[in-house]
Amino acid sequence: MQSKSHQYNQGFTLIELVTVIVILGILAAVGSAKFFNNATFRDTQYHQQVLSAFRFAQKIAIASQNDVTICLTADSYELYYSSLTCSGTPVKHPVGQVNYQDSDISEITPVQNFTYKASGEAISTGAYSFSVGGYNVVVEQVTGYVHE
Repeated sequence: MQSKSHQYNQGFTLIELVTVIVILGILAAVGSAKFFNNATFRDTQYHQQVLSAFRFAQKIAIASQNDVTICLTADSYELYYSSLTCSGTPVKHPVGQVNYQDSDISEITPVQNFTYKASGEAISTGAYSFSVGGYNVVVEQVTGYVHE
């Protein structure tokens, strides 16, 4: 008796390879569209910068025992010492010693001012929440804690 020699093919068929390539192409097309649209990344970054500015303002107010006001406009923020009108002495950024301010095309709504008292308490000219590029920001009045 002769034994039959079985030969096993070890590999992928052409149909399997083409299917995988088509699926990868679809994923690449969808992923690249999101990757090249940087508006979401820009809005997230600016939102985080605004949160950092609020936290810095509270720390400076407590450390210097002076009120610090954060002036929000439709597309920017600025920090000032002891000024409710946003025209006093500007707070300096710890890096570069330039005025602590920034602007972006991400929209801030509603436009209002926040003042941190020397105790860390937050006083607002409007509501205690606002949005930056579609991301919500909430400032707790008594503690001054700022969060999303």
